[in-house]
Amino acid sequence: MYTLLAHQWKEKIRSSFWQKNIVLNILLGILGTYFLLNIVVVSLFLDKILLLYFKTTDVVTLLTQFLFYFFLVDLFVRFLFQQVPSLAIQPYLTLPIPKSKLLHYPLIKSIFSFLNLFSLLLILPFFIKNIFFTQHFQFSFSWLVCVLSIVGTNNFILFLLKKYFSKQLAIPLFLFASIALVLALEFTKTTSFSISFSESIYWISSSYLRLIIPLTMLALAYFSAYTMLRKNAYIEDTHIQNNIKSTGFDFLNNYGQIGQLLGIELKMILRNKRPRSLLVISLLFILYGFMFYKKGTLDNVLIMSISGLMLPAMFAISYGQFMFSWDSSYFDSLLTQKITFYEYIKSKQIFLIIACILGFVVSLPFAFIDYSIAFINAAFLLYNIGISITIMLFLGTFNTRYIDLGKGQFMNYEGTGFTQFLVMLPIFGIPFLIYVLFDYLGITPLYYYSIALFGVIGIVLNKIMLVKITKEFKKRRYTMALGFRKK
Repeated sequence: MYTLLAHQWKEKIRSSFWQKNIVLNILLGILGTYFLLNIVVVSLFLDKILLLYFKTTDVVTLLTQFLFYFFLVDLFVRFLFQQVPSLAIQPYLTLPIPKSKLLHYPLIKSIFSFLNLFSLLLILPFFIKNIFFTQHFQFSFSWLVCVLSIVGTNNFILFLLKKYFSKQLAIPLFLFASIALVLALEFTKTTSFSISFSESIYWISSSYLRLIIPLTMLALAYFSAYTMLRKNAYIEDTHIQNNIKSTGFDFLNNYGQIGQLLGIELKMILRNKRPRSLLVISLLFILYGFMFYKKGTLDNVLIMSISGLMLPAMFAISYGQFMFSWDSSYFDSLLTQKITFYEYIKSKQIFLIIACILGFVVSLPFAFIDYSIAFINAAFLLYNIGISITIMLFLGTFNTRYIDLGKGQFMNYEGTGFTQFLVMLPIFGIPFLIYVLFDYLGITPLYYYSIALFGVIGIVLNKIMLVKITKEFKKRRYTMALGFRKK
């Protein structure tokens, strides 16, 4: 087992992505360390935070109740973002290693995931400060074992969820709806799952013998995941099946070459893990509107600008940052097809326009909070169609990094480079400079009209800009193809 873990570590540090992005990896490491330290600080002061907002002196009971919500959300977040390391055993399946031993490797490896570390850092400091030093040893030990057993159970249940449910887009939405229903019942005081959960934890923690319950639950989750891996750990299972079901986009073939390219784009998103998870995240991100659109922020031009720019176009901007890299696995094939480069780029533009419009429609209900939200979002819709999409397409011709579509979105920086950061500068910088100028001139009420005007100008000049982008694409296509081949 140690040898397998050592092989995995060597694979990471010897990969071309690590070698070519040392500065970026160091920067991400610093940011990750800073984030983890923040979690530790929050955990240390969690008792004071709870006492500040809730009229109670029993912070241990209160936190135990909140852990019910935490574990629900934790399971949903794991389903969306955590990668199951089952593919790591494929190179070893043909070697003389007993499968019964080999299959423990992905399970043990999953213990060191980021979400497990997050849970540990959020729970342990609070436990040491408020339970270990204030409660008797039996309760402290039993409480910790019980809570960590639930963390581990969530971790191993994920293997089963990923295997049987990840292929259906409706499943994560169903999980999210179920969690939302439980929370709604909780907040409307129809029933209290959190209190029952807390009482169960306290009951188990009152006796060493009762620890057999969470430990049995953990063991069942582990061996269920192990059994599932054992039944499916065959080389032929790793090949892509040829009998793919129709996804209902055949009608796009009636719109010529551009329609066919749009169909390929949509199928690529729905059939592959990384773009599909990006789509789900973007849809959930729209819910942040309830945090942005409050009475205190509706008159704040900068906050309304950021929300108007990002919320409706979250998917379009996140997807457009990696323009052309999404096609990196079959980019060589595209270059050999009877497709004009202008139509290829035009199809990308139309796809992003449709994504922006659909995002705008989904965000329209926020207008019930204040009608000005719809006006602001409409202004930035024109800006995104006329300006942002053009910027993403042009700078996308400088993308040369391969993206593995089968990997998840969470903590995955594959395909990320300087270009992705460069794209955001003009998209956010132009509205900010316009605001500063108009604020200096004392004509801030005209700011949103100017944003819309810039978008309209970009739409009018659309064809000219597409021709220039096509010329740049023709000039750089072989450099892009060469970069995409370096996996």
